Amino acid sequence: MEPDRFPGIGRPARRSVSGSVRTYDFPVTVAAFLAHSLPLVLIAAVSPVLFLNASRVVEAAGIIAGLCFAGGAVLCLVALGIPTMGLMGAATSQRVAADLTSRGVDLTLALVLIAYGAWQIARSRRARTTKGTSRSTKDEALPTGARALFAAGLLGMLTNFTTLPLYLSVAQRIGTVATPSWARALLLALVIVVIATPVWLPVVLRTVAPKHSGLRPETQRRIQTATQWISIGACFVGGVLIIWHVLRG
Repeated sequence: MEPDRFPGIGRPARRSVSGSVRTYDFPVTVAAFLAHSLPLVLIAAVSPVLFLNASRVVEAAGIIAGLCFAGGAVLCLVALGIPTMGLMGAATSQRVAADLTSRGVDLTLALVLIAYGAWQIARSRRARTTKGTSRSTKDEALPTGARALFAAGLLGMLTNFTTLPLYLSVAQRIGTVATPSWARALLLALVIVVIATPVWLPVVLRTVAPKHSGLRPETQRRIQTATQWISIGACFVGGVLIIWHVLRG
């Protein structure tokens, strides 16, 4: 019989002394992946800025414009998620390399999140008096053409430094799930649908209840006021959660 050239592939993930599946074992089960990644996915889906911008696009230019904006954001997630998932899937043939790579990537992403949250706190203290003026000017600068809206959605997601590190952490884990390729692709698609909720939800609301889909001015102001602190909270909570997974192993 031919020797097992890739020990660990096709076998159940190792269990710790307490009996739970270790986070960085390869390959992982779907249940272990969900336990690890579901909280990160939900935190990554919290993006008030994208939701506000998508709502304004839909309210001002209609459903088609909203789809263009959402399409750009989704394309960004797909373009980043597929290679990230593929790299970690290829690395599982060497368990030690895969384990070190996954931990290193997660730790880097966690530090990026925490650093971004700290930067936002420092910026809010320096620019407290001018935040309202700069925010309103930025809100009025949304494009109207289909191509421009698509590019705006793509750029908005690409510069979303709260969502992307969390998403990339999840995407690399999908590549290690012990399922066929089509099932991993389905997992990635489901993750993208959840994380892209802020850009497609305004389109759905406009389609289902057009008379009640618009945001009231006071609601917009409340979301704008809370946006920065929501983003800061998501950065620190997400970063700490990833580091906890790294240390827990």
